[in-house]
Amino acid sequence: MFLQKIIQFHNQIFYWMHSLTQIHPEYNHFVYIIAEKIDNYVILFAILTLLFFVYRSLASHRKKRFVLLISEMAEILSSVMLAYGVSHLIKISTALPRPVLRLHGGVHPLFAYGGFDSFPSGHATLFMALGVMIYLYHKKIGSFFIFFALIIALARVIGGVHFPIDILVGWIIGGGVSLLVYRFFKKVKISLLVQKIFHLEK
Repeated sequence: MFLQKIIQFHNQIFYWMHSLTQIHPEYNHFVYIIAEKIDNYVILFAILTLLFFVYRSLASHRKKRFVLLISEMAEILSSVMLAYGVSHLIKISTALPRPVLRLHGGVHPLFAYGGFDSFPSGHATLFMALGVMIYLYHKKIGSFFIFFALIIALARVIGGVHFPIDILVGWIIGGGVSLLVYRFFKKVKISLLVQKIFHLEK
């Protein structure tokens, strides 16, 4: 009984969010761009930002800073790949249907996407992992990427291709994996390893 109420409440949240596409159809194209098209640009911006930090450290001959940035990039790549891998394993093992397949009435997705691969959201997982890991080292720019992790995921619920629980679990996996990777790399002192590889003095 309690579980049924939770499921009912969850579905009500989904219907309310998805109904925004009917209440304010003038914003649907904007929602579509955020949900489906902006993700590659966010990733590209993250790569360019980190490369700019590396370039600036090289230009100013700050060897120690260069070592730290290379280790940060290794951590970001590790956390994103691991989080996405965990998400994908859960996705293929559960094979839960998207809203349009599970809720046969009242769901009109803004774009066709996937089938039995709703849970958890790969987008929510990937971008939260990216945002949290960057935030752990660069608070201001990291907040920017966490913001995009939030709006991209929420736009996918509004667009009708994900349930709220898909997004929530994706955020938990992404953020949790990044925190674990961050602590692991701190223990093994990856920056010292990078320092040895590049034969740089501290």
